[in-house]
Amino acid sequence: MNKLLACVLCTPMENKNQYLMKTIMKFWHKSAVIAVLFLLILSACGTVERPSKPSASGRAGELLAVMEPRLWDGKTGNTFQEVFRAAIPTLNQPEPLFNTIFIPRREFSKIFETHRHIFFIDLDASLSAPSIEITRDVWAYPQLVVRVTAPDEETVVRILRNNAQTFYDRFIAVEYLRLENAYRRMLQHSSHRSVKDAFGIDMAIPEGYFVAVEGENFIWLRKTATREEFDQAVMIWTLDYTDPAIDFNEDVIWARRDSITKKYIPGQMPGSYMTTYNQPDLKLRPVFREVDFNGKYAIEARSLWRLHGDFMGGPFVNYTFVDENTNRLFMLDGWVFAPGRDKRDFLRQVEAIIWSTRFPKEKEEQEITDLG
Repeated sequence: MNKLLACVLCTPMENKNQYLMKTIMKFWHKSAVIAVLFLLILSACGTVERPSKPSASGRAGELLAVMEPRLWDGKTGNTFQEVFRAAIPTLNQPEPLFNTIFIPRREFSKIFETHRHIFFIDLDASLSAPSIEITRDVWAYPQLVVRVTAPDEETVVRILRNNAQTFYDRFIAVEYLRLENAYRRMLQHSSHRSVKDAFGIDMAIPEGYFVAVEGENFIWLRKTATREEFDQAVMIWTLDYTDPAIDFNEDVIWARRDSITKKYIPGQMPGSYMTTYNQPDLKLRPVFREVDFNGKYAIEARSLWRLHGDFMGGPFVNYTFVDENTNRLFMLDGWVFAPGRDKRDFLRQVEAIIWSTRFPKEKEEQEITDLG
């Protein structure tokens, strides 16, 4: 954050960057308001002895809910399900954010301690204020454990509803890290080198991905299956960063994606190409939000893609941000085609590749931290 603001203040394009700084400050102010609600007990990467921690267990997308049965059967359990089993709005068919598994408090034992995602809820009438702890790698790696202790159920319900996005972001970050660690153990070296040579970034591209198309400031990485209809993809393209009022405008982001996919992503039918759904009457408008993308202010966009002139489609996610060192606008995009199959976990696998992105200076600093 400080590096980004420093770059904004020192660059000669004053008006443009004043606008960007205001936008970023507004975004970080919102994040700070949420952050003060939490007592965060986070384990720094450099202080965790990874060899002493067993690998986290559990299936992708699972979340353990640990509380008394009377809480699970009442308002607390209902709200927990509403928050964490809510349907993801930008998938072809309804799928929940997480697959929640209830564990009665007295039955929580060592067998569950290594699960990747654990959420404890307890009531303590003697408390004057609730306590919220978010802790990394307590019993396993990578792992996130959340503990909410409140004086009554009404307070728990309020905490769950008011901080649903924050809880989700924390849990999904651990999911991305688990996948990234696996990907880096099985890198597809030629694809990894192609991306690094073209854009100067380090991205954990696993085996199975190949460079399908490489154009000017553009790469399409693709993974397909030979025996079934299945496709996962990551697209990377860059532009000159010009004006935040334009470059971070939602309609502009949308139009640029459609322009790139029309040029580089053809369908099987003659004249067909990838485009995006944008039909408000069918509730298919893209969903945008501001995010912290590995320390960079970014716009996340989610929706569905389709083939113009053909019959294919699926979900995608897009991230737009600026690399302040090169003054280039990056757009990282991931999508999935998996007809007749659940797509949540396939899309998250692609998202993990995108979130593994490191720029040279960031990678060097991370290595120094890990050595400490």
